[in-house]
Amino acid sequence: MTGSSVDIGVLEEKPTWLLHPRFFPSKVGGKPAWLDLKNLHAPAELTCKKCNDPLVFLCQVYAPYEEKEESFHRTVFIFICRNGSCCRTNCADNFLAIRCQLSRKNDFYSFEPYEENENEQFSMAKWPKLCNVCGLKGPSHCSKCKKSFYCSRKHQILDWQKGHKEYCSILQVDENNKLPNFIVTEAGKQILFKEWELVVDAEDEESNQNVDEQHEMDKLRKMMSEKRAGTLSNISESELEQYTRKIPDDKLFNKFSKRISRHPEQVLRYDRGGKPLWITGNTENIVSIPKCQYCNGERQFEFQVMPQLLNFINVGIDFNSIDWGILVIYTCKESCNNGPAYKEEFIIKQDLSN
Repeated sequence: MTGSSVDIGVLEEKPTWLLHPRFFPSKVGGKPAWLDLKNLHAPAELTCKKCNDPLVFLCQVYAPYEEKEESFHRTVFIFICRNGSCCRTNCADNFLAIRCQLSRKNDFYSFEPYEENENEQFSMAKWPKLCNVCGLKGPSHCSKCKKSFYCSRKHQILDWQKGHKEYCSILQVDENNKLPNFIVTEAGKQILFKEWELVVDAEDEESNQNVDEQHEMDKLRKMMSEKRAGTLSNISESELEQYTRKIPDDKLFNKFSKRISRHPEQVLRYDRGGKPLWITGNTENIVSIPKCQYCNGERQFEFQVMPQLLNFINVGIDFNSIDWGILVIYTCKESCNNGPAYKEEFIIKQDLSN
């Protein structure tokens, strides 16, 4: 990925083993494919600012600065609270964006790329244990079998209720039996989002021919009604019509709709150093971007998560569901290496309505 043009991300199904950390994936849902396997955040650092529940992995984007040795491997992760009641219009307090980077020569992965071999062994034994349910750091474990690890009491109880109660006794007597980190338990299926590979490629250039904007808008609305594109997925056709009639001069919304109609199923737009594609002209919550807290350097726009993603991760459409218009991620312009292994970056949530 480069900052010279806009890249878009679409989703494809892929076997879980191909989304292992050693392949440096961009992905959505499932458990996070951590980059630095040792210096993980403590669970208390990955909790919702509103309800204090553990955050759940939403997506990660592999975006190296290959010209810089210390960021030859580089991934930005986004986490979200699953509680819909914590989701507020134009407020990102229920989200967290963190960045991690490694040099090509590091303690975790080989210098050369790994072959795509499902049977290849990659031991995680010497690194911190991960939560059976969500894949965050798991400092606690089952007191009986001592082979299942958890980030929180809440996830331990949920795992017990959803199956661990039955196989705990088996783990106690079988010294070699343990649950691999990449397996999703029944408890995990209840909490985690559906897993996809995030495939990123260049956006199509706009045709030189005159484009009928109304025709493009009509096409987009048709795709939304057929649930082939998730734009504003929680807003009905009639509500969308009412909205567009109410603010006919929202040129940014029209620009947004026209632009994404080139690739209706895009879930990500990547344009490091560029500008976001705002969903509406209502920018009251768009504040000045804070400097990097680790080096005091400037931050720049890197990518945005699109509303279409909601259609792919099995999110409900009831009043209490999580939702967003767009999620806009700003990262340290220099991709500094100061501070902890996983560094918090800045996220803006912009919604269609006030």
